[in-house]
Amino acid sequence: MHFDHVMRTMLMERGIGCLPMPPGNPAQQTSGRTLDHVAWVYDLIEPLMMFGMDRVIRREVVNLLSLEGRERVLDVGCGTGTLTRQIACALHDTQRSYVVGVDAARAMIAVARRKAKRLPNIAFEAALAERLPFADGSFDGAVSTMFFHHINADLKCRALDEIWRTLVPGGKAVVADVTTPTNLFGALCVWAGYVLFQQAEIRENIEGRLEEAFGRSKFRRWRTVARHAGYMSVYELER
Repeated sequence: MHFDHVMRTMLMERGIGCLPMPPGNPAQQTSGRTLDHVAWVYDLIEPLMMFGMDRVIRREVVNLLSLEGRERVLDVGCGTGTLTRQIACALHDTQRSYVVGVDAARAMIAVARRKAKRLPNIAFEAALAERLPFADGSFDGAVSTMFFHHINADLKCRALDEIWRTLVPGGKAVVADVTTPTNLFGALCVWAGYVLFQQAEIRENIEGRLEEAFGRSKFRRWRTVARHAGYMSVYELER
């Protein structure tokens, strides 16, 4: 389901241009991994898998956006929209601000929409991070949490290029994800995750491929802001 006319008009009024999306299911159009099969329990298992650090990381991400309340923000790989809703609540000017969450998993988007139906300045769409359906410079800020370890090195670079493209000059992106472990506990966690799920994408993050993608991207600078549990990092990227 693509943006309907009412939603498209609302986004355009806030300076968010919508691009055409290819027909069909986005999850079948990407080589990235999608989580339709766990959408119904995702909000229960994510805090367990992150050892309760999910709330801390979301709070850091929102703080790093330095929101004034009127911004337009994009959440890439939004899942069930927990962070997206938190950002929407921080945007007090609901007539001018907006936050849009995208995820390739339609089941995730369905859950996100259901949980956010009372918020006036939020929308969700099933779409690909490597082919974002938004015009250049549509957003003041962008976020992505625990998404990049689900896509391979090529898609990491393409997704970063798309985030850069859809940000205004001077815009900021905040990314939180699995990275190279910094202690024994972190190493045990990430390598156990790799062995359990057999995801080459996780191993790429362990080997530093995400940070390599930051360095090769069009963002003018990036920095590590925080590290958690020895295997998760929060990054800030400036367009």
